[in-house]
Amino acid sequence: MEWPELLVNLDPSRQQLDRQAELLASAEDQLPIYCAKGCRNCCSLAVNCSFPEAVAIANSLTADQRQNLNAKLPLLHQISQQAEGLKQFLRQFRARLGGCPFLTIEDGSCSIYPLRPFSCRALLSTRNSNWCAVDFADLHPQEKEAFLSSLDPQLVAFPTHYLAASQELGLELEAQSLVAMRDAFGVALSGNLLYQVWLEAEYQLSAVMSKGFDEARLFLEQNRLDLPFLLQLQRG
Repeated sequence: MEWPELLVNLDPSRQQLDRQAELLASAEDQLPIYCAKGCRNCCSLAVNCSFPEAVAIANSLTADQRQNLNAKLPLLHQISQQAEGLKQFLRQFRARLGGCPFLTIEDGSCSIYPLRPFSCRALLSTRNSNWCAVDFADLHPQEKEAFLSSLDPQLVAFPTHYLAASQELGLELEAQSLVAMRDAFGVALSGNLLYQVWLEAEYQLSAVMSKGFDEARLFLEQNRLDLPFLLQLQRG
């Protein structure tokens, strides 16, 4: 299997997840879903994805999207290198990066919507979008306790207010993408969406990945690209 086939094979998985999201959102016995075009508060989160998903997005970038992405990279590098742990990285990413570069300025909608990662597709909010912007570390303990007690642990990915069923399927499909990459090239790569898209756009990293794990690791190390919290490289 080569890269064109890997990327084409993502389409049925995207459709499968979208169908499940639609069913969950319309089910009468399900929690209400508040996601809507332009609500975008979740778009400040650090998004992880498989490298094939990132390659598909990189291949579709317009000049403006590429420019917006490039503008974020120096700060992303800085946050990665300064963070003392994953939790701090995630908080600093959200607090300092200023949102996803693929959001449109006009209405805050997703400009890569058809190709957005499984992790974005799977995030279905059972609360008003204002809750998607809350940093729970900043909540008063009583507010946090009240919020947690209002959640249904059988339906949400506790302690968040996002539906569990769609996230479980999203993780499964992402894992399938990584298995397909590993089977094809003897190496699998996942990590931060923005960083992986930039690596493909800037370095055509997919060509390096097709040479296997050792070549990929050497390339990342020699070019000082294997930054903390941004990439997970796995041998096949």
